[in-house]
Amino acid sequence: MPETADGLPITAASADAGARLDEAVESYLAARSDTPRLLKRAMSADPDHLMARCLMGYLTRLAGDRANAATARGLHADLAGRVDGGAGSAWERAHVAALGLWLDDDLAQLMAHFEVILEAHPRDVLSLRMLHYLYFYDGDVDRMRDSVGSRLGAYAGHRLEGYVQGMYAFGLEEAGDYAAAERYGREAVERNPADLWATHAVAHVLEMQGRADEGVDWLETLRPHWNDANNFRWHLDWHQTLQHLRRGEADRALAIYDEALAPALADDFYLDLCNAAELLLRLEAMGCDVGDRWQPLAAIAEGHVDDTELLFATLHYLIPLARQRHDAADSLMATLRRWADTDSHQGAIVREVGLDVAELVLALGRGDRPDAQARYQRLKPRLHRIGGSHAQRDVFRVAAYSSVA
Repeated sequence: MPETADGLPITAASADAGARLDEAVESYLAARSDTPRLLKRAMSADPDHLMARCLMGYLTRLAGDRANAATARGLHADLAGRVDGGAGSAWERAHVAALGLWLDDDLAQLMAHFEVILEAHPRDVLSLRMLHYLYFYDGDVDRMRDSVGSRLGAYAGHRLEGYVQGMYAFGLEEAGDYAAAERYGREAVERNPADLWATHAVAHVLEMQGRADEGVDWLETLRPHWNDANNFRWHLDWHQTLQHLRRGEADRALAIYDEALAPALADDFYLDLCNAAELLLRLEAMGCDVGDRWQPLAAIAEGHVDDTELLFATLHYLIPLARQRHDAADSLMATLRRWADTDSHQGAIVREVGLDVAELVLALGRGDRPDAQARYQRLKPRLHRIGGSHAQRDVFRVAAYSSVA
């Protein structure tokens, strides 16, 4: 049976199936744009490559929208059928089960399931990265930090050690340990200047500490290494705009919006819309006239009013609809109310905090800052439950407390 470089068993016919999976996983960790192409090549070369299909299922589920979730369901149905027919090692079967739990929105069980996989296979970096993401969007920064930190020793001297350090750095930053986060993040980037997640972790530290000049220099220096990156590079551009705003350079932030963030919207990926919506809100909070830039965002958001895949994304789709006083905002609110009535992990978070955040967004859309401020103060202790980073969630405070009418 073929294996990965770390000895994880692969059900596939070709001898290089493990190497193909290793290549795709490292591409994903590096946020490279060629990850889907590598996976398609692996599946084409070996139709029985279960883990290539499972990773494709994870990636489509990570896209955070209804259409991609449907694609992930199709991939999982195929995988489950193969497993029911006796295919797959115990490790592969565990991953197929994980994808099923994710699609069922049984996230508490899923996170526990990945922890079990990692107890058996500490160097299963794919499980480690999926768990890192899940804790992030569950608002659990301590577990996001500790799930990686407790396994860092398993990667000492390993070819992927830098990527694991980058994950740990981000967990440390979100947990408030900025000095350690910067140390691990910079070390990871020294190992690999194209490691966007580690670059991102240090960018967060610099933002949280108000080190705007260093933040701009950090990102500009590393920008030449982003040529092969996927859409995550635009999120780093968003981070740079925050530093320009700290320096009072709204014109430069708006130029980056027009040069990078707005064109990225064509891919209809939730993070690109989050970047754009958050920056426009911040610019307006500074008194900038953003012109008709909300309109393309609202047009995209209109196509996602029925999405119930990721609360963080859905709340950001509401922002341009609210700012445009778009009728689709009512449809999205109806979706949130139905979602809150479901017996699911995310549905519980919608009940706990999501509906209240949505009402805050509507207040901001109306320009009712007294209402927005009152809502923000009530929400503040619970806001982390929507997921995302401190820097991302801070947009609600910035917009609510703007003195601009």
